[in-house]
Amino acid sequence: MFKSLNFRWFVVAMVLLGAGYLIWPTYTYYSMDETQKNEMDASHLKELRNSSINLGLDLQGGMYVLLEAGVPELVSKLASKHPDELKEVIKLAEESAIANRTNFFGEFLAFSDQNELRLIKYYTNLATQRDNASVVEALKTQRDNAIASALEIIRNRVDEFGVSEPTIQKYGANRIIVELAGVQDSERARNLIQRTASLEFNLVLNEQQFTSALEKIDNHLLANTEAKSNEGEEVPAEDVEPEAEEDLEAIFEADDILEDVSDSFTTPEDILSEKPFSGYLKALPGGIGVIESEYEAVNSILENEEVQKQIPREGKFLWGSRFESVQVNDGSYVTYRLLFYIATRAEISGGMVQNPQATIASTGSNVSGQWVVNLAMSNEGTRKWSRFTGANIGKQVAIVLDNHVYMAPSIQDKIPTGRTQISGFADVNEAKDIANVLRAGELPAPVNIIEERTVGPSLGSDSITSGRKAMVYGFLAVMVFMLIYYRGAGILANIALLLNVVIVIAVLAGIDATLTLPGIAGLILTIGMAVDANVIIFERIREELSIGKTVRSAIESGYERAFLAIFDANITTLIAAFILAGMGSGPIKGFAITLSTGIICSMFTAVFVTRTIFMTISNNKPLEKLSI
Repeated sequence: MFKSLNFRWFVVAMVLLGAGYLIWPTYTYYSMDETQKNEMDASHLKELRNSSINLGLDLQGGMYVLLEAGVPELVSKLASKHPDELKEVIKLAEESAIANRTNFFGEFLAFSDQNELRLIKYYTNLATQRDNASVVEALKTQRDNAIASALEIIRNRVDEFGVSEPTIQKYGANRIIVELAGVQDSERARNLIQRTASLEFNLVLNEQQFTSALEKIDNHLLANTEAKSNEGEEVPAEDVEPEAEEDLEAIFEADDILEDVSDSFTTPEDILSEKPFSGYLKALPGGIGVIESEYEAVNSILENEEVQKQIPREGKFLWGSRFESVQVNDGSYVTYRLLFYIATRAEISGGMVQNPQATIASTGSNVSGQWVVNLAMSNEGTRKWSRFTGANIGKQVAIVLDNHVYMAPSIQDKIPTGRTQISGFADVNEAKDIANVLRAGELPAPVNIIEERTVGPSLGSDSITSGRKAMVYGFLAVMVFMLIYYRGAGILANIALLLNVVIVIAVLAGIDATLTLPGIAGLILTIGMAVDANVIIFERIREELSIGKTVRSAIESGYERAFLAIFDANITTLIAAFILAGMGSGPIKGFAITLSTGIICSMFTAVFVTRTIFMTISNNKPLEKLSI
């Protein structure tokens, strides 16, 4: 079959037609200017774009983000109980792992054994055996499952975001690489990827509970201040009373909120000396909060571990989702952030929410014309929501996403349908992104950005230009060398070289590969390797001619004897390329895919195509001399 010239030319023709078919969308798309793209039908343009070779992050610009899963937070979340001794061991293990650059689970096991902590008491559903090592192994399995879930959730979010051909893959044990080529709004993309999407509906606790929590924090801070002033003599917090017992509930009863704000933008020192925490708080539009200039001070107090212990277990403080501004009597604007005191236990959690949709609020509602997210609930969520709203009419419910309160509406009536609405978004993008992350699901563990790089489109354009020049120069240099050294046979090698580049590009387009700068380097390397096979063949033909064989016999013997050497050399290179493609990531993988594709294609062009041309020439007219 392979000795038939008709069959061989048929194969060559089919390969070239297929290559042309696969390359045509790429040529069409990248030869169009922005005006032509804007004038084209959106669906047709999208289809054309999907059929083209994708350019990687380093060629068209975009974002590279390296994420690390919060393993300590996951380990804490998986515990059925959260005593102080477990929290302390997790904290010590995390600090030691960071300081010594060791594995968290190894440190966690060591500190658990050192403190004689029986982990099975806190992770009863994870391990079949009762020793700490078994529990840690079970936690590792949960970590692996969490990373796999996070990969899928992030992929779903990015797909909704509209990024073409993103790269999302696991890296090491706890990390995830995300490459978003062509992204313009890096801040929005960063928030979309990193957001945990933990949605809860919590009851806003009443003024009396709020006031009680404030008093506990104030007393604790005053006790610490008094203890320090007594030259190290410790004074129990319960023995310290504030110097002035001004009624904290006055905060909730401001007659004119705007006038109250305009009177004082900062908190006097004499008030802070008596009320070191609650003195910062002011009545503001929408509730109780702090002025922007005092936000950091209040937040640092709330984040203090000792202060956290003073807050009653049934409640927790959470900030509003963003800073807001209000115009006061003198015409100026005051920026502030609301602070909420809500129940620790969530009435509704994210798993009960279904079909979140971003839309514009209908006319007649108090948020008419604003972007909102409409939610439906599962059967369980509907029952709980109906019971909760019916039992708490007149009270506020906080809608919490990722530990920030987006809104805290009052419950006007029982809601039996399980439908509700979230408002308070800054713009349409925020509403759509939150609906997106709620649809994709909650991340099983928080992810932190530990490395981020942004590549501008101009830098990517420079990379393309440099890569194109390098490929052209390399291509021309190889062609000139082959012509000088092998003369007429060099022309056949150059034809094979040209066909090899065309077929490689076609294959990359056909397998939806992403072309990166290292990929271009692999393509340039392929140019040199493509003629390597022809060099081996031509040298074998020269040897056969030198011992007196005819041209036709020398050609046949040259190809047959050179094949095994070519095959062995390419197989060894392919093995290395496949390992790089399988184990590498990002640029390494792009280089390996291009290189392996080029090697396979060069086998076809160097061994099959050039031999077909030689056979055609020698069959039509017996050659007495070969230009080689």
